[in-house]
Formats: sequence, C-alpha cells, structure tokens
Amino acid sequence: MLLIDGVRYELWTPSTEDELENIVKEHTQDIFGEQSIYLDRKQKLKSLSGVGSIPDGYVILFGDSPQWYIVEVELSSHPLHDHIVSQVGRFISGISNPNIQRGIVNAIDEEIARDDFLKLKLKKAIEPAEIYRFLSELISKQPILTIIIEKKTEELREALNTLRYSEIKVVEFQTFTRERIGGLEVHAHLFEPLYKPAIPTEPQPITREVPIHTMEIKVWPAYIKYGYIGIWKKFRHLFPDFGAKVELITDEGDVLQVEVGSSSGSMELWSLRERQSLREWYDKNPDLKEGDIIRIIPIETMKKYRLKILKE
Repeated sequence: MLLIDGVRYELWTPSTEDELENIVKEHTQDIFGEQSIYLDRKQKLKSLSGVGSIPDGYVILFGDSPQWYIVEVELSSHPLHDHIVSQVGRFISGISNPNIQRGIVNAIDEEIARDDFLKLKLKKAIEPAEIYRFLSELISKQPILTIIIEKKTEELREALNTLRYSEIKVVEFQTFTRERIGGLEVHAHLFEPLYKPAIPTEPQPITREVPIHTMEIKVWPAYIKYGYIGIWKKFRHLFPDFGAKVELITDEGDVLQVEVGSSSGSMELWSLRERQSLREWYDKNPDLKEGDIIRIIPIETMKKYRLKILKE
C-alpha cells in the first residue's frame, strides 16, 4: 500500500515482460538520468563460440563520466536463475568479442542517425568529439549490466552471484495504481534511480498579488534545461494528483500533454513535466529567461489550463 496525501495506491504487477519493458522505456531518463539515451534496437550479441543472446536495450550515458549499460527487463515470477545466468552469461561472453563491439557501435550509430533529436542531443553533449569515435571508445569499455525487475527476490540474488560479474546494477521498479480507479490511468512508480538527481530549490513565489485560481511562478534555469515547470505548494490545489495527465494550451494554440509529477523524485517538489513537449515549447520561446514569469490559468478543472509567458 502506498499512501499519497491520503489517497491509497495498490501494488500493481505487470502480466508480461513486454508490459514492464514498455513502462521502463517511458522512464529511462528517470532511471539513468537526463544525460542518457536509451536504445531498444535488439542488436544480437554473439560470443566467439557463436552462441548469441539479445538484450532488451542499451543505454548510452554521456557527461563527465561516460558509460554504457546493457539492459535486461525481468519479472520475478519467471525462473530467474536459469534465465539470467543463461541470458546475461551470453552478454558477458559476447561483449568481449571486438567484432561484436564493432557491430554494437554500428547498430547504435545507425539508430542515432535516424533520429535528429537524439543525434543533436548527443552531438552537443560530446563536442568536439565525433559521434562514431565517441561510441567506439565507449563500447570498448566494460558495460554495466542492468537488471530491471518489479520485485527483488532471493533467487535473483543467487543468480547474480553465480555470474561473478562485478558491474551489475539491479533496479526494483514497482508500480502502484490508485485505489478503485483500475488500470494504469492514475498510477505512481517507486524505484531508486541509478544517478544522483540534482535537488532543485523550491520554485520562487511571486511577491505581487495573484488571483486565487491562477498560478504565477518565476522561471528557474532547471525548468528550461530539463523541460518542466515547478509547482509551488500554495498552487497545488489547482492540479490533480501525481501521475494525472493534463493539457496546457499555449498562446500559439499548441496543446501540450503533460503529467503532474515531481521535480527530483521527491513527493515534496511537484512539477508539470513531459520532456519532449515542454522542451519544444521552451525552444519556441528562446527569449524566455530566468526571472520571467509563467502564468497558468485553469480552463477546465483539473484537466485543461492556459499557459502564458509574462515578462518581469
């Protein structure tokens, strides 16, 4: 049982690995950090003996300490010892093969080249290095094998001990659904990220008088950088619970689909977030800067809002 502001959430268990994997894909940057790219191209890893295995995905982590991860999504209800020892054991054999490393580099490079957003994001992060060279140097290093599972078990611990591979991370990714709602329409996720999130300050309030049904908040640099809008405590009554989807209507008439969530994994720091759409909105407003004011006015209670930029 998870209790949020007096509202009960019940533990939900995915019925298939694909179901869990799809949820994980939506939250890879919450797990691995903003300076990461997740690729689910199932490039086959073959060992020198010809025995192959297919991972669920790869994560490229750039920044001050570049790293790469091989991701395997599992359900605790499956025979973990046989599956993980067999599956991950093949990963370990495969990644030591220089030909396989080159194949992984080519596959990831091709995948990035198909996506202009990913290509620009990585290019900006690693400048002046060239993408293919960066990937080649990175993939030559030992990866971190990451197991994402909805529940840690003793069988999982024993299986990982059998592997005797030092670079393994386990993420217990739990999902809770709101009581009596049914399905995943209103939900919350509980997990420990593999990075240390920056702790933002509380969004700055506006000193002048603001109508009770209007939120006005000063822009903080992290909003633009990470693509979200903070919600100060006094305005929380204007928004639905965590996990709810709402619409923001901009002055240009665009409709942004966003989610009520947290700024850093903390239930105390609320935000409106949906990285892609909000980042595109910030990109469309390059003159928006720290100290400018964002105004949000409800149009339809708990569902639809007007989003407007004011100048300080």
